[in-house]
Amino acid sequence: MNSPMKEMNLRTQDTVSVISAEHLARLLQISRRLSSTLRLDELLSLVMDVATELTQTETASILLVDRSTGQLHFAASTRGEVPQDIVVPLDNSIAGWVVRHSRSLILEDVQTDERFYANVDENLEFVTRSMLAVPLVTGQGVIGALEVINKQDDADYTSQDVALMEALASQSAVAILNVHLFSQNDLIAEIMHELKTPLMAISAASELLSRPEMPQEKQGELVGMIKKESNRLSKMTRDFLDFARLESGRMRLRREILDIPQVIDEVISISQTQAAARNIEIVLQVASDLPTTASKTAVIGDADRLKQVLLNLVSNATKYNRENGRITISASYQADEVQIDVADTGPGIDPEDLEHLFERFYRIPGSESAEGSGLGLSVAQKIVEEHNGRIEVASTVGEGTTFMIFLPVTAVA
Repeated sequence: MNSPMKEMNLRTQDTVSVISAEHLARLLQISRRLSSTLRLDELLSLVMDVATELTQTETASILLVDRSTGQLHFAASTRGEVPQDIVVPLDNSIAGWVVRHSRSLILEDVQTDERFYANVDENLEFVTRSMLAVPLVTGQGVIGALEVINKQDDADYTSQDVALMEALASQSAVAILNVHLFSQNDLIAEIMHELKTPLMAISAASELLSRPEMPQEKQGELVGMIKKESNRLSKMTRDFLDFARLESGRMRLRREILDIPQVIDEVISISQTQAAARNIEIVLQVASDLPTTASKTAVIGDADRLKQVLLNLVSNATKYNRENGRITISASYQADEVQIDVADTGPGIDPEDLEHLFERFYRIPGSESAEGSGLGLSVAQKIVEEHNGRIEVASTVGEGTTFMIFLPVTAVA
């Protein structure tokens, strides 16, 4: 049985006539802010805040169509943590219907509608009663849906609510598209700049190898250079793809109970060869009270992605350490957080460089020739944030640097 439903598709002139002068002024004010915001998370938060304010509703959500897979997924919710691993079906969901038909929809009793995707309520521990959903439409098509949920005092959504939401959605869709385009163009320009160095090295080495007068011993050096720069290009490509997916929200992390000691053991096993080449000792310090798979609390996340973060930190700690130095990896549990530290005995980092470490393509002066994409720490930070955690760094010049990862511990069934 379907719930009471209204399908709305107002023409522009009808929309304007329904909206009050006060609300039109508010939309104009918001339009300026939307067009000047170039961070997607800030933009989506602003849209949801305005949507709940204008329609006097309890909460709001934004769902976007993944441009690479065509799937619909949650991008933001005023309920807090977004269930980003949930793919909302286009054919059997309210948001999917709105996207498919490019039409607004009012549902006065969501729970009885056969299109209602109940998994979302379960994940957010929330009860959806009523909903107004409108499509996010651009010149390139529908890119998602904007929903406001549970109108205050269980009142009915009005034609003015629909008009306001459609006007806001129209502005928001263009702003979202602009953010994606800006991010892509900016990132592509930086990527092309970063690719020039290894490409030029490979090109020059190949040219020299083609000369018949090149001595045999020099040929081996040039082949080694080509191999080294090819590996560097391969790592750059992986980092670029990871960063682009994280920036656009297209990277889907698994949500499973993590065995932190096991993840650290695997990282050490992989890193031993690189460390041994410089006579660097890796020391492990793991607290006995860390949550395990048998505990009532645990860190929830993606083991492979967390391992990627730690491998990057340990690799950097090896690369920038002193000969015969030491790397200490420790894990502790306190205040509902697991803290993982990676400390080295390297030269340390100047305070003026510390604040820029997580910026994409940033390199500490003097380390520009080092291998890497310049994105490793940016990717690491974004992966940790996707786990609802944070990453910090502390350093003392002449003594060493410590990276600290903090991951929330939650109750598990």
